[in-house]
Amino acid sequence: MSEETKEDEEEKEEEKKDDSEDASLACAELLRLALLSKDLSALSKATTTTRLSEDGEVKQLQRGGEEFREILMRTTKNTNTAIRCSVIVLVFSMNNCQPCVQFAPKLDRLAKEYKDLHVGFVKCNIHESDMNRRLANEAGVFGFPCAQMYDGHTGQKVQLEGGDVKGANEAKLREGLETHAYNVEKFERLKRDAFEALSEAKAKIFCGEDDDEQEQEQQQQRFVTLVKTVTAYASNAIEKEDAKYRRIKTSGKAFTERVKSVGDEGEKCLRAFGFEKKKDDDDDDDEEEVYEISPVVFDEFDENNKFGKREMRRVIKMLRALTG
Repeated sequence: MSEETKEDEEEKEEEKKDDSEDASLACAELLRLALLSKDLSALSKATTTTRLSEDGEVKQLQRGGEEFREILMRTTKNTNTAIRCSVIVLVFSMNNCQPCVQFAPKLDRLAKEYKDLHVGFVKCNIHESDMNRRLANEAGVFGFPCAQMYDGHTGQKVQLEGGDVKGANEAKLREGLETHAYNVEKFERLKRDAFEALSEAKAKIFCGEDDDEQEQEQQQQRFVTLVKTVTAYASNAIEKEDAKYRRIKTSGKAFTERVKSVGDEGEKCLRAFGFEKKKDDDDDDDEEEVYEISPVVFDEFDENNKFGKREMRRVIKMLRALTG
């Protein structure tokens, strides 16, 4: 079996769950979010709220649930990406608790270490106030220390594998942060670029104003196929170790039928995920071109890296949720 055939079959596996109803809903939602992202960028300076962990410090709760809900509200509703949180870690503790004492310096260190990934750290000592104690009871926490994680975009509790982080378990907390934390500004830029490119591709595909219902369904399916193909290429490039997944031959069947057929608008979707067009050094034909993922994507600390594996995973997950 040729590499091209294997690649085609792998990509077909990503499409098995698709149907026309999901395709229609996905198209509408993608366009709505693309437009929404532009509106949000225009409002990015409309707030003066201070970021939760601006200096990498752990905030101490005094007013329990009321205060924590205010924190969640500020970060989820804030349109200024510079002061948003990707994740909020809520740690419950108590006085005269040796594991809590041992965990405290580790928490301070993590707060500073994950500052650039916009992770906010909040501590709730149940002996500080009755409201703090009530919050622990509401959260179902009766053993200390105990850490919970909340999504800074939705405010929803993150379901960690194995449940809450119980005890002074720095390793498990790090594992959760490595999975869920990301750079908010970089994510918003990547999401904006990806959704704008997809919006342009959608407009190219849906170019006929008088198309009948069957033609519109075919166009919807074609657009969703483009989205799934681009996200499959991007996911393979950042997740699979084999170097062959980091380059795409522009003469390949899958690329030709699903991306190139949409024109430059389709290829722009790939470029939005960090793919760069170049000559194929492994081919004797000077006309052969490939798309190759930029190596800067894998360097989290490169100041010129406007992409990032963490942020890319989040955008890919969002698009896959929309397309089924």
